Amino acid sequence: MKAFSTTALAAALTFAGPTGPLQAQVQAQVQAAPSVEALEAARDLLVLMSRDLVAHLAGQVTTQMWPAIESRLRAYNPKIDAEAIADLRKELDRIQFEYMMNIVAEGPVIYASHFTAQELREIIAFYRTPTGSKLLHLTPQLTAEVMGMVTPRMPDFYAQTVEAFRRVLRSRGYNL
Repeated sequence: MKAFSTTALAAALTFAGPTGPLQAQVQAQVQAAPSVEALEAARDLLVLMSRDLVAHLAGQVTTQMWPAIESRLRAYNPKIDAEAIADLRKELDRIQFEYMMNIVAEGPVIYASHFTAQELREIIAFYRTPTGSKLLHLTPQLTAEVMGMVTPRMPDFYAQTVEAFRRVLRSRGYNL
């Protein structure tokens, strides 16, 4: 009988690293060189949507991470004062924002690879409308709400998938 471990199943369910199939698909899409006009339009779009969006997302990430970080800081040094904690939080906010802005700076190539210059200009025009502006403003909150629904369900999804994989593999003679 063929042997197969749970670790192999887990590996199959996760991103397979920089040479995995998902990464290869992304690289193939990005390699199609976008036009200069599309890149310029993509830069304009990201300028319009990125700074406030990134600031909000960075703040959300920090807010979610902070309780665990603060707990570790206090466990490491119980005498740490509130002012030091506040300064550390500010530093984390700053680093998160800069890190995310650097990532966004690479975004025009991705957008220009998927949209024409005209499509990007149409998106920009939409985001300048009241509804588009509202969407930009609410996107971080909407994303957080959706992730708040998805995240608690992931362990069950993972367990169901592993069990289904086990059933299929057992039916094919693999010993788990």
